[in-house]
Amino acid sequence: MTAPPQGVEADHIEFPAGRVRFHRAGGSGPAIVLLHGGGLDTGLLSWRPTIPVLAADHRVFIPDLPGHGGSRPWHGRANQRTFEEVLRWLLDAWRLPDAVLVGQSTGASIATGFALRHPQRVRGLVLVDPAGVQARLKRHLLTYLLVKLRFVGPLSARALGWSRALTRLVLTRGVFTGSAPVSDLEAIVDEAVAEARGRRSMFSDWLVDSLERRAMRVNHLPHLDRVQCPTMIIHGEKDSVVPESAAREAAGAIAGSMLRVLPDAGHWPSRERPTEFNALLREFVNTHR
Repeated sequence: MTAPPQGVEADHIEFPAGRVRFHRAGGSGPAIVLLHGGGLDTGLLSWRPTIPVLAADHRVFIPDLPGHGGSRPWHGRANQRTFEEVLRWLLDAWRLPDAVLVGQSTGASIATGFALRHPQRVRGLVLVDPAGVQARLKRHLLTYLLVKLRFVGPLSARALGWSRALTRLVLTRGVFTGSAPVSDLEAIVDEAVAEARGRRSMFSDWLVDSLERRAMRVNHLPHLDRVQCPTMIIHGEKDSVVPESAAREAAGAIAGSMLRVLPDAGHWPSRERPTEFNALLREFVNTHR
């Protein structure tokens, strides 16, 4: 596993269901919690280029979600409600009365759900290509069938853990869908392969639990008018996973929110277009210190 960037410390907290590993950086300033996505993602994998940019004048906390990275094994289902409860426990353990939450994909769904349940603990929201704001996914029925066939997830994880070429293909065709090359693609592939080798399934518990045959069980869209904190949605223009229309609908439901569409970026703009992404993120967190 690739080492953390310089100045980033690793630690963990033991919970009844398992261990949660997290990284932290920055010695002072307002708190920011970075929540990664599902699939083969981890805290450092999503946020490696972002951490030093924020840590210059913020305290930054980056957990591996249960079932991912160093937060394995995890006993029980790591679904939306579990993630929200773990986030609450982590904020208590870190002695943070509130924080800005930044979530990528599944992490955005966790951040949104947490903000709806615990509004007093969320100072601001940044939702990046957010999951959990659609009634149905693109190719919903096909995704449902693949996820519910129990052999597909484990077989996919095994294949990706064995083949760097296959992992690279999945990333470039399904995630990094802009036209410009990703400068550190090979390092990302290395980390994704390492994560696949430690996973029982390609599909996260969040996806398995949230996906029903006709619709998504987790859909925050009808409740987004209750979000009161400053909110920005960042979305890749060429995201092939979450359509731009879903981000626009979510932004329209949250009073005063901002939508920033990154041109020629896919589902993972923090790694595909880190310079542009980090500029947007710093502008938001510095405005709402």
